[in-house]
Amino acid sequence: MIRAFPHFGIHVTDLERSTRFYVEGLGFEAQEGGRTDTPGPLLELPGATVCTQFVRHPEGLRMELWSIEGGAAASADPRPANLPGRPHLCFIVDDLDAVAARVVEYGGQRLDQSRCDLGYGILMFCADPDGTRIELVQMTSQWQGYAQD
Repeated sequence: MIRAFPHFGIHVTDLERSTRFYVEGLGFEAQEGGRTDTPGPLLELPGATVCTQFVRHPEGLRMELWSIEGGAAASADPRPANLPGRPHLCFIVDDLDAVAARVVEYGGQRLDQSRCDLGYGILMFCADPDGTRIELVQMTSQWQGYAQD
């Protein structure tokens, strides 16, 4: 069975912009990164040069942001929620509106139409600069479905 879950990866169109978004905007720490042509074939992109940047949240969540050097830009519009394989990130926040404002300040987008009261908290989706959905939850009471100290 699975022994560990060391990280997950998100493809981004502009590695520097996305690193700034997650580090300066959302409080992750930059870790090792690099540029290599080795993963190209592994990602079914023969001849591609893959650039990576790992970022880590102080609570332990680790992401690999990766891009293809000279690759074609994808749409930055938030992708539909029902697109198969489309990930979303979920963050518990102290102040939903303050974090949503930082999302916008660092190149993301608020999706205000998604805002709702779940009974145990307020939820709203945002999108990072490439359209990856970010679920923000401001807890108003304890619920076992979310880890909370």
